[in-house]
Order: sequence, then structure tokens, then C-alpha cells
Amino acid sequence: MDIEALVQKCLVDGQTLDLENKKIGDAGAAKLAKMELPANVSALLLGDNEIGDDGVRALAQSPHLGGLRILNLKSNKITAEGARALAESQALPKLEQLVLKFNEIGEAGARHLAASQTFPQLFTLDLFRNHIGAEGKRAIERSKNFPRLSRVRLD
Repeated sequence: MDIEALVQKCLVDGQTLDLENKKIGDAGAAKLAKMELPANVSALLLGDNEIGDDGVRALAQSPHLGGLRILNLKSNKITAEGARALAESQALPKLEQLVLKFNEIGEAGARHLAASQTFPQLFTLDLFRNHIGAEGKRAIERSKNFPRLSRVRLD
């Protein structure tokens, strides 16, 4: 897969990189993580791409995604380990919206996110249909680590 050509083709308005439903998988996510994106890309849409924990880990460690304000990873194959990688990431300091709906992060993934101090700018968190259960929901709702959080969608 030529991820560089895909990036050039899918860059919308110079600010949004819409790679939804391109089936890039973990290998494509890892290649993307190594690429230097255009400086003004603030939204990365990666829904429906068969990305699992390895791909998310690569993205979470990328030195090239520091300007992202929106990260949409809906409908992938992300588990608690992928949520942990995001929660421990130092590469996404400006993130305002994190969409993880329709994944499998479970209660443990919700706890990782709730304990994270990585997202001080986050105001939208979408964990719909992640099987986080009552304990995961409670952890997110009680977390003091999201001072700006105003839009939350849980199971």
C-alpha cells in the first residue's frame, strides 16, 4: 500500500486527513506514524481501517502528530492495550476530540484513559459500544484528568 499517495489524495482542505475505510490496518498506521504530515493537519480520521493495538501504539508514539486536535479511530480493532498506548502517549498534547466508538477497549481500557494525564485539552470523548461496563463508565465520569471534557459518550 502506498500510504504517501493515499495521504496526498485524502487530504481535505489542508487540515483534515480523511483515511476512513481505506483498510490500512496496523501496517498502514505504522507507515503513517513515520510520515511527516503537512504542518496544518489537525484532524486525522482513521475509522473502519482494521487498525489494532500495534497500529495505535505506532500512532501514539509518532513524533509527527503533535498538532492533531481530532483523532477518530472508530470501528477498528482496538483493545485495552491500544487504549493504554493512547493514555501513555506524549505525542498528542493538543488533542481535543478522541473518538474510539465501536472498538473493544473494555473496562480496562476505560480505566487507562481515565488515569491518563495526557489529554488536558480533551473536550470530546466517545467510547460508545466499547463494553466498558459500569466500572469503566464510573472511572471516566470520576476522572479529574479531563478538566475541559464536556461531551462524553459511553456505553
